[in-house]
Amino acid sequence: MKSNDKDLSSKQEDELKDNESEIQKNGPEIEIEKDKEESVESTEQIPESSLIDQLEEKLLRAQAEIQNLRRISQNELTKARLYGSENLVKDLIPSIDNLFRTLENQDTKNKTVPSEGVSLILREMVSALEKNGISVIDPKGEEFNPNEHEALSVTENKEEKPNIVLEVFQKGFKFKDRVIKPAMVVVNKK
Repeated sequence: MKSNDKDLSSKQEDELKDNESEIQKNGPEIEIEKDKEESVESTEQIPESSLIDQLEEKLLRAQAEIQNLRRISQNELTKARLYGSENLVKDLIPSIDNLFRTLENQDTKNKTVPSEGVSLILREMVSALEKNGISVIDPKGEEFNPNEHEALSVTENKEEKPNIVLEVFQKGFKFKDRVIKPAMVVVNKK
């Protein structure tokens, strides 16, 4: 078997050398003509009706592929339009979180930052975000949703129903139907 493989490979090498020398002498036109002749010979062997059927099938497949590409590109364009500003929102969220924390942790005796001004800025920013499809996730008192909430701890409170959010450490944000940042919460034990 090994000798046959060597014979085949030496035959293939000889054919390649012959083809290369022909291409160098006569140019690539002869190679193209040979390919055309081979394809004509192969089509002559196939009956015309089956050839037509094959060509029609190839045409239908090509048309289907073009339709699929159009549909996929249209879906990608739609997603890009809908979620194109998602990165901007991700960059703004830490600042909004800091404003929420400033209001929540403000010393009531020594007001270092006017809370009315901060709350006004915060309301305007949240309003601008909501106009653009971004909503704040503030689930206090709601049932725990693992898709929108991240449980930081679990405590037991017999006055509340099980699996209810007792406290919100950080509010979450949702862009259209995607959760950008889950709300950080404390959940009541089951």
